[in-house]
This record gives sequence, structure tokens and C-alpha cells, in this order.
Amino acid sequence: MDIADFERVYREYYLRLYHIAYDYLLDNELSRDVVGDVFTMAWQKREALEADKAPGYLFISVRNMCCNYLRQRNLHNRYAEFVTHCYEEVGVEGPSIVEERIAAMLNVVEKLPPTTRFVLEQCYFHQHTYREVAAMLGISSDGVKKHIVKAFACLRKYFHVKKT
Repeated sequence: MDIADFERVYREYYLRLYHIAYDYLLDNELSRDVVGDVFTMAWQKREALEADKAPGYLFISVRNMCCNYLRQRNLHNRYAEFVTHCYEEVGVEGPSIVEERIAAMLNVVEKLPPTTRFVLEQCYFHQHTYREVAAMLGISSDGVKKHIVKAFACLRKYFHVKKT
């Protein structure tokens, strides 16, 4: 696809793609970011992208990026609920119990395989996205997700928390 085709596709589809993203995310700024990221990816692949197939690629990419964002946000929300639940128990058990649990959690994290531990630390201690961590390790975002699932499974098993 040449630059003129890309500009035409951008002008013709940006608003429609934005509305699709907004339907998923219900957030103006985030929807613009998603569409902008998709167009950035399309720009980087423009030489391999055929002008007549570009709209389909863009629509699917926007949908997939929105779904990935919602999945990741759901995972973060569940983690936040778990942490909130732990802090609510502070009033009943006292701060020393919480310190013991944190130490136990860090002990479990230390025993994780190195890659799984790295992924968990980067995603949750350093707030990197799955995509950023995947780029650091040279793996896919799905690979990062598998490491996160593995880490949470170990933590749930240790603390006897049932998966909801």
C-alpha cells in the first residue's frame, strides 16, 4: 500500500474504528489510543498490506486490541480485589500477620521459575504491559499471559485461594 492509499484509508475509516473501540471500551481517550496504535501498526506493515484488505485488517485489529485490553483490565481488577481482601483482614489479624503473608508471598515468588518471576515482577511491580514484557523477552503476549497465570496459580495454591 502506498502513502496515498494509507492516507485515504485513514481518513475513511478512522471515525468508524474509533466508534467500534468506544463500543468496547466506553472511554474516549483509550479508544483514540487504540485506534492510533492500530494505525501505527498498519503504517509499519503498509508495504505488505494490500489497500483492499486494509479495512478488514484494521477492524479486526481494533477488536482484538480492545478485547486484549479488557482481558488484562479484568485480570488487574481481580488482583486488586485480592489485595483489598488481604488488607481488609489487617483489622482482624493485625499488621504482623500481613507482614508474614507478604513475606510468604515474596518467598513463593522467589521460588517461581526465573522467567515466570521476571514476568510477574515486570507486570505487577513495575507496571509494564504484557506487550512490553513480551518485547523484553522476545515472546508473544500470550506467552506472558501464560507466565502470569502460572504465577497466580502458585500463589493461589500456597494461600489456599480458590479460583473464581
